Amino acid sequence: MTAGALALTDAERRVAERVDPAATNALTVSAERGGVAFANAGQLMEFAKLMAVSSAGVRKHLRGNPGACLAICTQAVEWGMSPYAVANNSYFVNDQIAFESKLVQAVILKRAPIKGRIRFEYTGEGDERRCRAWARLADEPDEIVDYLSPPLGKITPKNSPLWKSDSDQQLAYYSGRALCRRHFPDVLLGVYADDEIEPTPRGPEQARDVTPTGLAGRLDALAALKPAAAPAPIQAGVGNFPDQLDAEGGGSDVDQGDEAFPGDTPLDPPAAREPGADEDAGDDEPTIDPTDPDYVRGAETARRGAKKCLNPDITADPRRMAVWKAGFDSVAAEG
Repeated sequence: MTAGALALTDAERRVAERVDPAATNALTVSAERGGVAFANAGQLMEFAKLMAVSSAGVRKHLRGNPGACLAICTQAVEWGMSPYAVANNSYFVNDQIAFESKLVQAVILKRAPIKGRIRFEYTGEGDERRCRAWARLADEPDEIVDYLSPPLGKITPKNSPLWKSDSDQQLAYYSGRALCRRHFPDVLLGVYADDEIEPTPRGPEQARDVTPTGLAGRLDALAALKPAAAPAPIQAGVGNFPDQLDAEGGGSDVDQGDEAFPGDTPLDPPAAREPGADEDAGDDEPTIDPTDPDYVRGAETARRGAKKCLNPDITADPRRMAVWKAGFDSVAAEG
């Protein structure tokens, strides 16, 4: 085992700091109830925190994620199984918890109202291969319930590698699961095997936001944020505009200037340069005056989080645009 497998991430360390030792000390060990006996919901939640910081003790999708670990622990209690055994037979598929087929079969054998075990019979070959699963009812031993699978070639999705390497085994998993869902739906209510959930197709048309959404991702994203700059004082007469909201509720990424606010008075043109001023800068280099309305407008645009100027009166005039950009860049330099 590598050293990294035992090291906690910053997110996991922060979860560990929130574990209540008194609550965990009250936990009792019970071989009859999945290894641990929970007296109340508080103990269950504290155990979920411990599981989230178990490092190599659980799979990666559960590390630093006490919410998902709580779901695993709750399911394990309902099934009367070890939380760690359930955790290490789980997956995340399309942001949903799913379980390995062998765990689902174990749950069926443990909880379904049948006598003995499920039996399987196979017929056909190749894509026509089918599996019949059947079992005797516990309360009526003379009555048999069964399920006949579709031909192998018509079953979708086939996400498990066992469909290729050991199709009969996977057909048994499939048929036993379907038998339970048909005759005893309460046993697997809301529980799915990893090969049942259709993976999201990949491609440009399925592009999605990949911002971290788990606890670890959220904590790391918060830690990376810089303190927001203090808002600039309002100056009278220089065009103080309310934030523009886009369709998503966020800030606008364009400065629409006068076009967005009918009734604003036209801006006065910048003062002309005195003869001989800025001779070394060349004829095209404007004088940058921090009190210039275009300079102030550019600075306010940057403070609002906008990205560009779309005021046609400014963008059409290279000199005014240069003054606006100088104001915009001055705020960016402060950040």
